[in-house]
Amino acid sequence: MIKILGAALILFVSFLFGLQQKQRLWEHVKQLVGCKELLFMLSGEMSYAKAPLLEAFCHISARGKEPFSSFLKEVASEMERKREQPLSNIWRSALKRRRDEFYFSQEEFELLESLGDNFGYLDVQMQLNHLNLCMQQLDAKIVQAQGELAAKQKLYQYLSVMCGLFFILILL
Repeated sequence: MIKILGAALILFVSFLFGLQQKQRLWEHVKQLVGCKELLFMLSGEMSYAKAPLLEAFCHISARGKEPFSSFLKEVASEMERKREQPLSNIWRSALKRRRDEFYFSQEEFELLESLGDNFGYLDVQMQLNHLNLCMQQLDAKIVQAQGELAAKQKLYQYLSVMCGLFFILILL
């Protein structure tokens, strides 16, 4: 009886692990889309509203999605406190503190980091061009992640259950 209960528990935990991995994949795609939305809103604030970056960050953080909303709030508050520090340093340090909130690969995270390098010292048109370039790169990442989503979701689910069954067989 205890063996059956233990086996059922192992199988249940392995199933939950597969669900967790599927959720992480879905969240990854969702965050990539959210990042593109953030860049799109930032582009609009800079080109149409002609808002300074501090003001644009505050407006977007009020309307944005997490984790980007809280990230931009943090960047905006640090910009107000540390006016002498370059925005690129503030951007990078805030990103590094919040690294665990993002489901990005290293390459995607570096793309987000590089975005901050071009804020504040280029003219508005160059900043907008860089935002457009980043949005194009994010489009490619979104398409890639969506393509991997279906295959990897099934793979994680089956693999986790199979590992649970294998572990049960070893223990019995």
